[in-house]
Amino acid sequence: MGVRWDAVVDRSRIWTEPPHPAPEQRTSKKEGALPVALNVWLYGSLASVMAQRPLELQLSEGFSLGDVFAELGRRYGKAFTDRLIGADGRKFSHCRVFVDGLPADDIETPVHVGPSPAMIEIILLTAIEGG
Repeated sequence: MGVRWDAVVDRSRIWTEPPHPAPEQRTSKKEGALPVALNVWLYGSLASVMAQRPLELQLSEGFSLGDVFAELGRRYGKAFTDRLIGADGRKFSHCRVFVDGLPADDIETPVHVGPSPAMIEIILLTAIEGG
């Protein structure tokens, strides 16, 4: 998959630059935007809802993580998206998302510019419990 474990758990700038394309390269959402194919890979406890891997979606050009989460909510229900985003609409810090191999945190910024298909990877990092 091309993602190093230390990039998942370490949010230092060394692994997160650049998380999004430069502003001049971003594609804005607009009516009549072309559809973009994307493959969504869910890992860990999130993967249990998937009948197929990866999940193949079509979203409008200039899609954001919010659009991806909305589509996942439409398919798998509110209980699923409640594990990813809080009541305030922000992504939980223990929910890690990668778009085309780069970490993405902002759910409103367009995240994919380039050839299709985009690859979205989502994992929930849970604390190890023991006694």
